[in-house]
Amino acid sequence: MKRSLQLLALAPLLGCTDLLIKALGIGLCGLLVLPLCGLLLAPLRSRLHDNHLVLAALVIGGILASVAALTLQLLSTELAGALELFLPLLILPCLALALSDQNSALDGLRPALIFALVAVLLGALRELLGHGSLFAHADWLLGPAASGWHWSTGMPLLTHAAGGFILLGLLLALLRHFNQDDAR
Repeated sequence: MKRSLQLLALAPLLGCTDLLIKALGIGLCGLLVLPLCGLLLAPLRSRLHDNHLVLAALVIGGILASVAALTLQLLSTELAGALELFLPLLILPCLALALSDQNSALDGLRPALIFALVAVLLGALRELLGHGSLFAHADWLLGPAASGWHWSTGMPLLTHAAGGFILLGLLLALLRHFNQDDAR
């Protein structure tokens, strides 16, 4: 169950990593939300039972996701508009964090780093292979000087959510393959 919950925590990545800039945005928001959620959940673990801890994680995750959305709106309205449907899904990694067995205040840091790394990797691969560009809409995050970095070829399937599933599955299979080699 824990592994499937950890995979469910990657759900926000499937819809919003069709562009590297969007992946960077959701990754940065995950780097903000998950460590803060872990920090706020740490003192509650000894005081709350499992069901109440899950409810606390949902409330804390929802508040932090809203703060991340508002912060993103201040920085870039275009990027915030592109990610507005996916930012509330940052509650799922917070839920996985609440159900984990770890009790340290820094428990959210490792999942946040993994979340951001997978976001950037999926975003780069999906944009590069799907759109045939890299850093398209970079002006959303880096300003007008960064616009216009496009190529003309690509595989459009990889820009859709199904392509995200395909690439995520390939990356997980590759990771599993390397983990099996290390075990031998």
